[in-house]
Amino acid sequence: MSMELPKDEEEIALEKLVFGDEEGFAANLRKVDNLYDYSSSENEEVGSDEFHSDEEIDLDNVQDEDLFFIDDGTTDNDQEMAESDAESTEETSTDEEIDAVWHDSDDERITINLTNSDRLKKLRKNPDDTSISASSYVNRLRAQFEKIYPRPRWIEDLEKAEDDSDAEEQAEKTSNNDTNAILQTLASTQQFTQTKQLKLISPHKISITRLKNANQTHPSRAAIQSLNFHNSHPLLITGGFDRTIRIYHIDGRTNNFVTSLYLKNSPITTCAFSGDVVYAAGRRRYLNKWNITTGQVEKISRMYGREQFQRSMEYFKVSPLRTWIGMVGSSGWCNLLSGETGQWVQGYKIEGTIVDFEFSQDEKFLVVVNSAGTIWEYDLQSGKVIRKWDDDGAIGITKLKLGGPKDRWMAVGSNNGIVNLYDRNTFAKSSPKPYKTVENLVTSISSLEFSPDGQVLCIASRAKRDALRLVHVAQGSVYANWPTSGTPLGKVTAATFSPDNQMLAIGNESGKVTLWSLNHYG
Repeated sequence: MSMELPKDEEEIALEKLVFGDEEGFAANLRKVDNLYDYSSSENEEVGSDEFHSDEEIDLDNVQDEDLFFIDDGTTDNDQEMAESDAESTEETSTDEEIDAVWHDSDDERITINLTNSDRLKKLRKNPDDTSISASSYVNRLRAQFEKIYPRPRWIEDLEKAEDDSDAEEQAEKTSNNDTNAILQTLASTQQFTQTKQLKLISPHKISITRLKNANQTHPSRAAIQSLNFHNSHPLLITGGFDRTIRIYHIDGRTNNFVTSLYLKNSPITTCAFSGDVVYAAGRRRYLNKWNITTGQVEKISRMYGREQFQRSMEYFKVSPLRTWIGMVGSSGWCNLLSGETGQWVQGYKIEGTIVDFEFSQDEKFLVVVNSAGTIWEYDLQSGKVIRKWDDDGAIGITKLKLGGPKDRWMAVGSNNGIVNLYDRNTFAKSSPKPYKTVENLVTSISSLEFSPDGQVLCIASRAKRDALRLVHVAQGSVYANWPTSGTPLGKVTAATFSPDNQMLAIGNESGKVTLWSLNHYG
C-alpha cells in the first residue's frame, strides 16, 4: 500500500497557476456570463418570428468565438476616440520597448484589415474601424483574451508585492549610488547665461527649432505633471503619477539622464528645484524634500495645528529667493512655509475657493486669486491687503501668472480658454482692465508660463490635443506660424522656459518632454 505525500507550497502554487482554484473559476464564469450578456428576454426575442431574416443562418457551423461582438460604445467624436486609442497603443509599446529583447520591424509596417473576416470584426472598437497596425492587433488580441479569461487575482497580488519590493530597492539605489552624478553636474562650470541687454523679439513670426526630447534617454511611464529648470545649472526635473522624480542634463543634443528618485505611495503633481534641494508633492498631507547633494529624503508636514486648512500639499510654489514655500490650502487659505525649516510661518485667507497664487520677484508682495476671479495683493512684510480687484469677465478662473521685469505683466486664465493680459504699470485705484484678451483656445487653461525676459507667454490646455499657443506679450498677439498642424505636441500637461530664454520644454500626456529652441535668443 503506497502513501501519497503531502503537496509542498511550490506544487500547490503551480497547480493553481495551471488549473486555477474554485474561487477564481466561479469569478471568471460570472464574467463570461456578463460578457455574453444572455438573458431570458433576449432569448425570447431572438427566437420570435419577427426577427427571422429571409436568409437563414446555420449557427451550428459557426464557431463560438464568432457569435459575439464586444461593443464598447461609440462617442460623439470618433476622431478623439481614435486619437485616444493611438495614445494608449503608444504608451503600451513604450513599456514593451523597455522590457523586450527583440522587435520585429514588420509590426510597424504591416496593417491588418478588420473587415475581411467575421473573426476579426470583434476586435473593432467602433464600427468605423477598418484597419490597424500589427502591434495594435497584438494588443487587442491580448485584451480580448484577458476579458474572457482574466488572470487569477492571487497572481496580480503576488506581482504587485514584487513590484513594490523592486521599487523600494530601486529608490534605495538611487539615493545611495547616483549622488556622484548630480554632484559632478552641480560642480561643473556650465550654467545658464542670461544676456543683460534685452533684444526685442518679432511680434509677427517666431523662429523655433525642435531639439532632441528632453527625456529621450529615460522617458516617463505616466503623463508629465510638472516641469522645472534649475535656476542656474542646465538641469531639468520632471514628475508624474509614476511616482518618480527624474533629473536630466539639458544640452539640446543628448540630454543625458542624471538621476531619479522613486517616492513610494506619492504620485507627483508638482516638483521644483530650490538650489540643491528638490521639493515634490502629490495629493498627500506632506511635502517631500530631496537633498540632491547628500541623497537625503525627508517628509515635511509641520503645519502645527493648521492641518484642517491644508488637506493636501499637491500644489505649491517656491518663492524666487527661496524664502517661502507657498501652498494652495483649503477653505480659502494660502499657507506659507519657511524655505529653510519647512515650518508653517503664516497664512492668508481669501473669500471663496483659492485656485492660484504668485510671488513677486523681490518677494515683497503675494497675489492670490479665487475661482470667481477676485484678486488680492498682499504685502508680505505687513500682511495687509495692497489691492483687491476683479478680473474682467471673472468666470471660472484657473490660472494666474506674473512675468517680465519688475512683474510688469499679469496673465489670468479661465476654464473657457480665455486669457486676460494686464499691464501692472497702468494699474490705478479703480479696477484694472486688460490691455488684451487672448481667445485662441476654447478649453480650460492649465498652463501659463512667461519667458524669463517677459517677451513671450506660453498658454496651454490639457483638455485637448495640441492646445498650446505662444503670445507676444507687449502686443498681445498670438504667433500664427507655430505650432502648426504637424507639430507633435499631444495633450500638453506642463510647460516651462529655461532661465536663459533659449529653450521651451513641453510635457504631454504620453510621458514625453519635447524640447524647442527659441532661435531669437541663440
